[in-house]
Amino acid sequence: MKKTVSFITIFILSLLLLACSNDSVMEEWSDNSPFFKHELGEMFGKEGSIGIIGMKDITENGQKWMWHFWGNPDIAYKDWEVQARQEGDVEFISPIIFNDDSLEPRGEEINGHARSTVLFPSSGLWELNVYIDGEFFDQLTVDVDQK
Repeated sequence: MKKTVSFITIFILSLLLLACSNDSVMEEWSDNSPFFKHELGEMFGKEGSIGIIGMKDITENGQKWMWHFWGNPDIAYKDWEVQARQEGDVEFISPIIFNDDSLEPRGEEINGHARSTVLFPSSGLWELNVYIDGEFFDQLTVDVDQK
């Protein structure tokens, strides 16, 4: 009887450990990139860090996004890139099919801005990791609608 109880206990603990180890892939995401107002227009992203002018509806030819970055004056004239992964996926893609190579300051408030065209292979929540000059800058989660 003791062996049966021990086996059941070990089996249940193993299942719990397996479920916890899959949490990183199965985590539930939320669209944390709400729209906000700025003097340049309506943007989505993280106010004070990253603001994007553009639509979250992506056509088969892509969608134009104008990126704006705050919070670090040292990013002006630096290269930038974005890596994205869809919710439930572990592989990252580059959703940008065109972009300005370097960030240009805009006025006194915006440390860098650039134009881009983005294209995502499918609708859903996408985690966007932004890198400036090879260094992680910030992360957004965007609910993309593929048209």
